[in-house]
Amino acid sequence: MNQNYKEFLASYTKSDLTEIRQYWNFSGISQLNKAELVDVLDQKIKESLREWLSYQSSKEVGFLKKLIKEQQQKDWITITPKDILAPALNNFQGHGIIGINDTETEKSVRIPAGLSAEIAKIITDSGFQDQIKNNDRLLQFAWGLLAYYGALSIMQLIEFYDFYFEVETEAAKFHHFLKIINEASLNTFDIEYYEHYYLYSGVFNPEEMIREIKMRPQIDYYHPTKRDILYAGEHDQEKLNLIQQKFIKKLYNDFSLIEDEVDDITWTMMLDIKNDRKTIEIIQELADRLEFDVFDQAQDFFQEMNEFHNNTRLWVLKGHTPNEMMEEELDILPARSYRHERGFLKRTCEVVE
Repeated sequence: MNQNYKEFLASYTKSDLTEIRQYWNFSGISQLNKAELVDVLDQKIKESLREWLSYQSSKEVGFLKKLIKEQQQKDWITITPKDILAPALNNFQGHGIIGINDTETEKSVRIPAGLSAEIAKIITDSGFQDQIKNNDRLLQFAWGLLAYYGALSIMQLIEFYDFYFEVETEAAKFHHFLKIINEASLNTFDIEYYEHYYLYSGVFNPEEMIREIKMRPQIDYYHPTKRDILYAGEHDQEKLNLIQQKFIKKLYNDFSLIEDEVDDITWTMMLDIKNDRKTIEIIQELADRLEFDVFDQAQDFFQEMNEFHNNTRLWVLKGHTPNEMMEEELDILPARSYRHERGFLKRTCEVVE
């Protein structure tokens, strides 16, 4: 269907057009009738298109390239979740960039013909492509920060960006950095937004986490190297230290577990610890998953788990480990010990005589 962009917009209801206006944050046009709104949106969206696209990652831009290429052969393109995440699809539709045809058996999308050529011109520009590569690196950095700290305010993100990239007073760079993070929060499941804070997606209770962090003003933020932050952004968690690697090795040596099971146990346990989940709850879940031959084996295991806990970087401690806090003699709650769970361990392991 060779439909120009005005015709595409006109196919929406006035309510739909109002939602598109709100996605773009266009002000001063809320009182227009539908025909007038179509004219204004057609003009404003095309004027704002390059800037908005410049805040996307290579994943979203690659999806648009795929659509533009395949639409040369057919009007509607069938897609799967592998092509693009559902939040990004909703974001694109909300901005009036794509149309969606959803049936019980498949989902297909298209870029309006009147907009496709303009998008193609933008995203094939070499300068634009360099900008998208830089976006990917900055997003990797932002994801790494959130993996270390759990929750950061807008001002804290700016401060960390300035600290590691030395872009002081360059307001345009700060603005761009925050815009790509915000778009990522709309396009992915990796970053969430709550009350002026951006959060790592693994934070269980955003309100409680932010409150706990604020309760520790005497603790300065831990500063990893930029390389370590980028590593965390790429792998969804910081690099494992020797204590953590030792614990993982114990899982392999003492239990008949495959790699996926070990990865799942380690990932879940780290997430529980970072969320400051109660010790007894973590132990109960592990005891349900692991089989211990004798009590001494269980006691030894949970002692090493205690070491794992004390050497894991906690969000409530602003990226420090409990051991680092004890070494610095800061006024924090003592690290939890598993020794007091002895009675529970007796109940969860079968002692072999």
